Amino acid sequence: MKPAWSRWTGRRRAGTGAGSVPRGPGVARRSSARRLAAAGAVAVLLGQLLLGGPPAAAQAGALPGSAFPLVLDVDMTPNPVCSGAVHGRVQVYDPAAAKAGATVEWRVRAGAKQLAGGRLAMAAPVGTAEFSIPYDRVPATETALQIDARIAASPGDHAPGRYGKVWRDTVRRGCDPVRVASVGDSVVWGQGLDHDQKFSYLTGQLLGRETGRGHQLMDYSISGAVLDAPGLPAGNDDAACLHRTEKQDPDGDGEMEFGEVTQQMPDVFCQLEKAGAQARAGGYGLDLVVVNGCINDLDPFFGIGVGITPGSKNLPEAVRRECSGIGAAPENPAKDVPYFSGAKVGYGGRGMQAAIEKAHSLPGRPKVIVADFYYALSRSSSPIPVRSCSTPGVAGARLTSCKGALGSVAERYEQYTQLANAAYHQAAAAANKASSDGPYAVAADGLFTVDNAVLTRDSKVWGTPVTDPAFPLRTRACPELSSTPVQCLSAAVAHPDIEGARQYAEAFLLNPSVRKWFRLPRQGPQAQLKVPEKAHVGSEVPLSVTVDGKPPADGFRYHWYFGDGTQRETNEATVTHVYDHQGPWLPRLVMTGPDGGKVLVEATRNLTTD
Repeated sequence: MKPAWSRWTGRRRAGTGAGSVPRGPGVARRSSARRLAAAGAVAVLLGQLLLGGPPAAAQAGALPGSAFPLVLDVDMTPNPVCSGAVHGRVQVYDPAAAKAGATVEWRVRAGAKQLAGGRLAMAAPVGTAEFSIPYDRVPATETALQIDARIAASPGDHAPGRYGKVWRDTVRRGCDPVRVASVGDSVVWGQGLDHDQKFSYLTGQLLGRETGRGHQLMDYSISGAVLDAPGLPAGNDDAACLHRTEKQDPDGDGEMEFGEVTQQMPDVFCQLEKAGAQARAGGYGLDLVVVNGCINDLDPFFGIGVGITPGSKNLPEAVRRECSGIGAAPENPAKDVPYFSGAKVGYGGRGMQAAIEKAHSLPGRPKVIVADFYYALSRSSSPIPVRSCSTPGVAGARLTSCKGALGSVAERYEQYTQLANAAYHQAAAAANKASSDGPYAVAADGLFTVDNAVLTRDSKVWGTPVTDPAFPLRTRACPELSSTPVQCLSAAVAHPDIEGARQYAEAFLLNPSVRKWFRLPRQGPQAQLKVPEKAHVGSEVPLSVTVDGKPPADGFRYHWYFGDGTQRETNEATVTHVYDHQGPWLPRLVMTGPDGGKVLVEATRNLTTD
């Protein structure tokens, strides 16, 4: 994604999964002090976008240099390993060390035991070293690894530096890991997160643990990616993408080590092409592809001072054009907009159904999860950012445009979430219907609500541009690699935070289709959610759940998600809800049994309100 107020854009890693992701039971309540701090940071961010200044932290020169030397990426193949050694490659990023001609020391540890290590002369900002772990030193079960680096002692007897930020991964023995490929924009990339905190990694990790197979993730996504750039490459010749090099991919393996730095290309179809080429070269098949895309193609949220991107004013029409691939005009109205916008290259082109079908055609005929969009900004968000339109120097028509855009931006976010998710569900259903080998795709929801948006009481997205784990990387990489470094520095705002990414992955594992594909046991009864086909806006709509046509047994807790971004928890198997605007809506329910087992129940059809 781009910054929260601009629009959405969009990683990977091999591993069996253990990252240290903090979790908290129940619903966390953010303190008022934290909300005020977040509001202030977003106000700074809006001022930055309006006036072109860098973030406050960057202005003060308080760059988080203690993270460096920074381990940019670690590849381990095969991992899990069935026989023989694990072969690894570590990439260390430190532009200052390269400028000084320094040498770094790196190490790979499992607890207190060092499994590999060495020295690396930093002749360039990114240095690469290889290592191997003999099979007899590979743990039988999933074991956490820590990989870090420091500046080595110099010949003048200067002491070595402190170790930089730790890269977390896992290693284990195993012969049939769950192999996951992730493709998409900054939402799938996991803007602002460490690689083992991202929901694509966590989804593979949870599947690997529940199946006992371990997992391996290959991440081809990149922040800023469009779903399809019709002219890049010419004629939608996706194979031509294999001959294109990207500065965000210094080792050329197709996986974007610098995916944190926004760029519109490679688009999702090129990412899928690279995933297929790497699988064929490695002689393996994929089990699952996690995909999203299309928000950058229509760029619906810029709207700060310059107005909404041309071609996106009518949001339903724009979503139909970009997410469904229907209705593009011959001329792109956004081709000359004077700001960073995926709409410049992503106008028109193929929709999500084509991406789903291409994903399923990869080696292994993988299943496909389309990651539903979430509520980044909503009616529950603080109104404080609106006051940023009064920033000194913003006046006249520009002030009017700014206030008008910000006044409706929450409504547009909610509307986009509704429309895009409906388009994803239609695309998955159409792909399944056309399939010759049975249903293989599902549009799965992270169960986000309007109360999880930025600056809300239960926010699960980053509220500031400087507090996420990837900010140290952006402070160095954005000025070096991005054509819009100010935007790049603040790109994490309103993307799922650590808790939000965990929620996505756990919700995916509740999805009945996913559990069936991977032969995971049911965690509760096979229930049916009853909703009417149609209802009137403003009227009370009854919803109920049954098991074999009867009310469920006593002792269940019911968490209703009504499809409009609202939710309610009850002890009853029936509930009513009033929709305040037109649908369609897809209600969902999570039933929690006395033993803590959870079951996700989806309505079999949309509810239409008029």
